[in-house]
Amino acid sequence: MHKKFRESERVLPKAFILMLVMVTSAYSEVSKQYLPAFSLRATNGEIYSQSDFNDKKVIGIVFLSNHCKVSQLFQNHLMALTRKYSKNVVIIAVSPNYEQSILPDELAYSDLGDSFQDMVKRANRMKYNFPYLYDGNDQNLTKEIGAKITPTIYLYNQDRELFYSGRIGNIDSPDNMETSEVNQAISSLLIGEKTSFKRTKVFGTAIKTKNHLLVAEQVRQRYADEKVRLSEADARKLNFYLTHNTRKPKLFYVWQTNDGKTRDNLIKLSFLYKIFRKRGLKLITVCIAKKNEKERIVEFLENSQLSSTNFIVYGHHISPLASIIPDEVEKVTPYYRLLSSRGDKLLGSHGEISTDSLRIEIVKALDDSK
Repeated sequence: MHKKFRESERVLPKAFILMLVMVTSAYSEVSKQYLPAFSLRATNGEIYSQSDFNDKKVIGIVFLSNHCKVSQLFQNHLMALTRKYSKNVVIIAVSPNYEQSILPDELAYSDLGDSFQDMVKRANRMKYNFPYLYDGNDQNLTKEIGAKITPTIYLYNQDRELFYSGRIGNIDSPDNMETSEVNQAISSLLIGEKTSFKRTKVFGTAIKTKNHLLVAEQVRQRYADEKVRLSEADARKLNFYLTHNTRKPKLFYVWQTNDGKTRDNLIKLSFLYKIFRKRGLKLITVCIAKKNEKERIVEFLENSQLSSTNFIVYGHHISPLASIIPDEVEKVTPYYRLLSSRGDKLLGSHGEISTDSLRIEIVKALDDSK
């Protein structure tokens, strides 16, 4: 195994290493030596083409994806490059993935997916100072350039001839400009040094195309076909699940069948559980009900494809739930509470679930449980 790849294992989680892809030839593929024409929508609502940057001596096209852990590592680096070379260089990020082809668990290291709407959120949250373009549907620019891995950057000179392709910088020190091959390549060209084409090894996540859609659909169908189970729980069992140390975060959802947001909340929980279950998130739903409501509860759970740990509990057994629900909450349900791997109370809220807020906190809790 390549020495640098071995070194990277010390930084990235083992589960994520399995998702890393190193191009077979150890190099990113380049189908053409000149910048192809493009016209793509950006997160700011504008349409950009290569002619919009005719005044720049260098155009950098970097294929970046929201869900890719390595892409996330280099976001600040790309913003630093943009600030440093703003007069002569433009860095253009391109999101290349066909969103529907991404497997649910491949999203488990990110608080966002790869849809255009999620790109807008990422650009706003991170305050990107470079254009972020969407190529995920047709993937024309991705195919023309021949990108296979995110993140991969392609640098074009004033004649729009490719003079560098490959990684952005050192994966072990992603913010270090001194060890950044991209910084070195741009600097050399701008000071007039004679440059020859250079290609470097890339590490990251495989770009998903429409060719991968069938596998993703099969996985989603497998999740949909999973058996939904509902068990009775007394106070003792509830207390065990609340206090038992699983070394992974736990998400509790307390509900009743007559809650206003029952269906929507269960669907949101199912979506999140499919993403984070392989990273170890434990989801426990607790429905406060009467014995004659069992069939209705199962129907709700099945319609939501919620194959998590599901309990029905009767009124005189709910006392352990007081440990995760604040006293000031007027109505107990619906209520969700995220617990850390150490049992600390994290995000909790009554009513409608905010998927964005909860997803951010789940990622933080999972990262903290390493």
